[in-house]
Amino acid sequence: MKVLVTGGTGYIGRVLVPDLVRNGYEVTVMDRGFLDYSDPSESFGDSVKIIRDDIRTCDPDLLRGLDAVVDLAALSNDPAGNLNTMSTWDINYIGRVRIARLAKKLGAGRYVVASSCSVYGFREGFCDEQTPVNPLTTYAEANVAVERDNLALNDSRFRSTALRFATVFGYSERFRLDLVINAMTFYGYKNGVIRMMRDGTQYRPFVHVKDVSRAIITAIGSEDDIGGKHINIGKESLNLQIRDVAEAIRRKLGGDTRIELYGDPDNRSYRVRFDLARDLLKFSTKYDLEYGISEILERCKAGLEDLPQMHTVDYYKLLISQEKSLSRFMGIRHRIVI
Repeated sequence: MKVLVTGGTGYIGRVLVPDLVRNGYEVTVMDRGFLDYSDPSESFGDSVKIIRDDIRTCDPDLLRGLDAVVDLAALSNDPAGNLNTMSTWDINYIGRVRIARLAKKLGAGRYVVASSCSVYGFREGFCDEQTPVNPLTTYAEANVAVERDNLALNDSRFRSTALRFATVFGYSERFRLDLVINAMTFYGYKNGVIRMMRDGTQYRPFVHVKDVSRAIITAIGSEDDIGGKHINIGKESLNLQIRDVAEAIRRKLGGDTRIELYGDPDNRSYRVRFDLARDLLKFSTKYDLEYGISEILERCKAGLEDLPQMHTVDYYKLLISQEKSLSRFMGIRHRIVI
């Protein structure tokens, strides 16, 4: 089966693409690569074709002859999405709808778009797929819109599915330090201090990046009726209060590691159920919090560095600043982000 992964050199893609290859898929990756800090071909291997292109403007012929498309291309997370709302809509909505429509028009049979449990907003109790969405950020609003329009393309010849991922954690060759478990573990090791936003009583759902990869591969290969569906991906036992995450990291680090509170109280809190993933997709997660903490610590001990590209929001700000400078002083519009 021939699969195109858009945004495939990013945090999730660096885990997914090698997994796809190991499972016998013929993989092409499309990614602009402006957050890359290492050569993805080193982890992908020679069999993976990497195309440096933009989902908004790429040649439609690049989507010919495909069996499936996995769409990971997006400006990631709520804070990054709010930096430039027009760019977020342009990439996360317009670009992704373009890819889905081209995929259907040019004969791909299966399409999976990566969405987020952040579409539920923050509320008391548990959310499931029947819970009305309540997007509170541009990133979440774009996810709701792309789900709506891309799932509407679903028919007997084109199976379109949206996977709503919990907050992702764990090691990837394109590591991110703007994800709460990753950051708390990394800086707890480096500095002996785990920084937590005030009392940490807020709940978040979590899922390991390896389970994200497994869920996508399961969705591509599934023969069940998952077309036109949005499916939450995670595990109830990983609906965790942030203070419990911090304490688990502190116990793992031991010694004099301490937890430090900062900022204003964070009242944003939500929990998610994942019954549909188990019942319809036949998918259950494998990796727990302790596994994720341990693998990050192993990488820290092996010399994992703190690089600018690991901080999504700060690096996007830098790229936007560079783009504006090029436009102002050279009279050109060099599209980096906006």
